[in-house]
Amino acid sequence: MYLGWTDYAVLIILLCISAVIGIYQGCIRSKQTTTSEFFAANGKMKVLPTAMSLLASNLSAATILGAPTEVYAFGIVYIHLLFAWFIGTYVTVKLFIPIFRHIGSVSIYAYLEHRFSLPVRITVTITFIFNYTLYMAVILYGPSLALSQVTGLNVWLAIGSCGIICTFYTSIGGMKAVIWTDVTQTIMMFLGIVLSIIFGFIDAGGPTKVFNTIIASDRSQFWVVTLNPSIRYTLWSLWFAGSFYGIAIFSCVQTQGQRYMCVKDTKSAQRAAWINYVLCVLIISLCGIVGCLLYVKYKDCDPLRAKRISKPDQLYPLFVIETLGRFPGVTGLFIACILSASLSTVSSGMNSAATVILEDIYKRTSVAHAMSDEQQTKLSKVLSFAIGFITIFLAFAVSYLKDNIIVIVFQIAGAFVAPILGMFFLGFFVPRVNSRSVLVAFFLCLTFQIWILIGSNLTMKTHIRHNGRLPTSIEGCVPPFNVTQTSFSTAASSNPLFLLYSMSPFWYSLNGVVLTFILGVLGSFVFCTKNSNNIDKSLLVSWKTLFCFCSKPESEILESHKLHSDIETVEQTPMI
Repeated sequence: MYLGWTDYAVLIILLCISAVIGIYQGCIRSKQTTTSEFFAANGKMKVLPTAMSLLASNLSAATILGAPTEVYAFGIVYIHLLFAWFIGTYVTVKLFIPIFRHIGSVSIYAYLEHRFSLPVRITVTITFIFNYTLYMAVILYGPSLALSQVTGLNVWLAIGSCGIICTFYTSIGGMKAVIWTDVTQTIMMFLGIVLSIIFGFIDAGGPTKVFNTIIASDRSQFWVVTLNPSIRYTLWSLWFAGSFYGIAIFSCVQTQGQRYMCVKDTKSAQRAAWINYVLCVLIISLCGIVGCLLYVKYKDCDPLRAKRISKPDQLYPLFVIETLGRFPGVTGLFIACILSASLSTVSSGMNSAATVILEDIYKRTSVAHAMSDEQQTKLSKVLSFAIGFITIFLAFAVSYLKDNIIVIVFQIAGAFVAPILGMFFLGFFVPRVNSRSVLVAFFLCLTFQIWILIGSNLTMKTHIRHNGRLPTSIEGCVPPFNVTQTSFSTAASSNPLFLLYSMSPFWYSLNGVVLTFILGVLGSFVFCTKNSNNIDKSLLVSWKTLFCFCSKPESEILESHKLHSDIETVEQTPMI
């Protein structure tokens, strides 16, 4: 099926809105001549648009395409992820946001320099840039896949056009353009999902029939309590390991932390974080309903086994084609929904990557004559532009990954972001840990995580049948379709490395945090430790803070403009 002119009109309108917002914020309303405005919107953004931007930058096309497919394949146990994100939000609000606001830098990794050293800050910054550029490539590939599935448009052309539009408005409009386009794209995301649910219920015969079908099937399993680490979704992997994943993505990723600096004070940032969580609950719940609709429609003829689609992420677009395709413009609205989810994440990543390159690397290492603020802003726009095109080229390589996009996202976050969370925990809670021990711990853990990540993807076909995926059927396919079941060798399961390679992606996050923390503590006994009396006590956090439900008096929190002034004085002084 190909899109009609009404569908294309919807897509063009979305792209035009994004471009117009970028031009308005960068050329009409403001010239974006200061780094404070380009990176943090001068700290004057309202809470609600900031919260919507937090959602849009975090929940991307991977969630919209992947979450329904995971519910279809593994059941509604996936919804337990919301508990992990509650823990992640709570810890972020109690620990990280006050610390970030106290430091006052637009880069959240400035804390690591204050607590440890400049090499630690730069190391984590480089890791973030590499990790998030790869992540953006994955997310850019998602909607391009959907477009190619629905319209027959060449996937490479789709990747290029999406990336160029995103790079354009991000480079021109800065953080204000990113946030306000995020607001528009968040609305499109909700609208596209809700419409697909409404028409899906109509096609299935009503909510009651869908509910009864799910209850009567194995997709209704809500409690999976096995201790087998290869089962993708269990209470332990979602509640325990998933909580570390939630903390990592909400607090240790620059795209999230940067938005906490875009509002006027700490309380506003904390409110934005909680509103973001409420929005996450809504959109994950809606994706869960979509997953149930997918099962009801394809329970007797699985499109993947019947070879109607080649990848799991094509299941939701196929559902939209067959359910909404007869309504003019509705299919285009769904594609706009997927496109919005991707553009918001990629634009946030471009702006944040440019931020840390300038703030954490250039300003801290440059020995040349300092550039003016206006020159730095121009450099930031060039950096955003360059990062955008690098992401486009990386997206071509991502197309060769075979697993569900959301699983790849979980693995990337666990492999790269979780060790960064371990470093923050060491800085918060263990005064004796110094720069050398934390760097050794980080590199050892990161090496282990990357090894597991590569091994998992190379052996994916071997362990895919052991990850808790529920059975599907092709008995109802018309015409009948026969598939020869692939036999899997038992030799793989006897391999001692199989357990590591086949573990649920959520355990990556637990491994990353725990390994970094333990190695850092052990390293503090090997290397000469820093005298804890010389550490600024405001950089340390007590465990009791997590269980204190009273907020600090406003007088104990430094004023935002003073913080920015102090940190600017430090950051303008070259360290090398």
